[in-house]
Amino acid sequence: MHLDLDAFFASVEQKLDPSLIGKPILVGRVDPQGRSVPRGVVATCSYEARAFGCHSGMPLFQALKLCPRAIVVGGHYEEYIKASEKVFSICRRYAPVVEQTGLDEGFLDFSNTDLIYPNLTIVAGKIKEEIKREIGITASIGIASAKVVAKVASDFQKPDGLTYVEKGQEKRFLSPLSLLDLPGVSTKTYEKIATILIDSNVVKQVQKITIGDLALFSEGFIEERLGKAGLSLWNSANGRDNIWFTSGFGFYKEGTKSISRSETFERNSNNLKFILAKLQALSEDVGKELRAEGYFGRCVHVTIRYGNFNTVSCQRVLPYPTALTKEIYELGETLMKELWDGHTPLRLVGIGISEFGENIQAPLFNTVREKRLELEKRIDDLRERFGQNAPVPASVLFLGKRKGADG
Repeated sequence: MHLDLDAFFASVEQKLDPSLIGKPILVGRVDPQGRSVPRGVVATCSYEARAFGCHSGMPLFQALKLCPRAIVVGGHYEEYIKASEKVFSICRRYAPVVEQTGLDEGFLDFSNTDLIYPNLTIVAGKIKEEIKREIGITASIGIASAKVVAKVASDFQKPDGLTYVEKGQEKRFLSPLSLLDLPGVSTKTYEKIATILIDSNVVKQVQKITIGDLALFSEGFIEERLGKAGLSLWNSANGRDNIWFTSGFGFYKEGTKSISRSETFERNSNNLKFILAKLQALSEDVGKELRAEGYFGRCVHVTIRYGNFNTVSCQRVLPYPTALTKEIYELGETLMKELWDGHTPLRLVGIGISEFGENIQAPLFNTVREKRLELEKRIDDLRERFGQNAPVPASVLFLGKRKGADG
């Protein structure tokens, strides 16, 4: 299953203030006087605002032109975290494995549970009912044999939707949908694929390209023209993927399976230096919390989100558990460069670590790594005493000069 909370931030705001129910809501940045920030963007908006053409990522001033009656609220992030934790606590009542990929969405793995749950649509209905009753917001759920299909299905009948795609019917379900509905397809990727399809006489109009159009090509042709990234999209278009489950997310409490950090940029950026500096800064936070809790993790995962809100991630396991920021970042940088095409602007980057275990005993723990760990612990102490900027890696200083412009 893929669970996606409907207009999550706006829904929580309407629950906190019932007078907002039924009204167009824009969640974005506001100044201390409650006025929208000129360069602010819409984090999310209620369905009442979406009816006017407003959408996430749109500049606030533009959204207000489309919907002058919209109410801009600054957002209550702590309340979003609380609501999110409650939602996925409900999910864990049913699913053996829960992989939370964001505050408002996640995958629920029901593999090999046929004897316990012979009808997953009934289970999904119960999860939706409990979320609505206990938290007061709605969720949409997609059910399928592959994660990519389940994610598309969760968006198919929003809001408050439930879509089940039977095994063997994945291509039939996906085929008529717009190619932009496929996770990982940005506007630039869409245009690139459109050019190939038009040149090959598969389609005649750029505006009408479907997932089924991409699936028509042979595997060899796609790999030759679009490389490994295109081949991954081609597999998705054919209703299959090789993305496995990992549990956990970035809210660290007792029993949590991972520690992670992510940040949305003020402006979408394809500046590699800026993006890697952000990744470094986030790695510093992850490493610091690992060391503070005395944890060592093996599996590093990186997440990126494009300007159209398509989100992709990948992970890799280290040969030994670590609490070193240096090792977390270095593997994270490798994953980033494998995951991102290097030119499509990003709006978010995140990094985390999971699969916690015991530290390797001193005789086996390389002396250089021991010294590095001691050094990073001392740096943690300095930052506690003198602030987060004392000291920082040189690459992170770049962030003080730049806030994420394109290019």
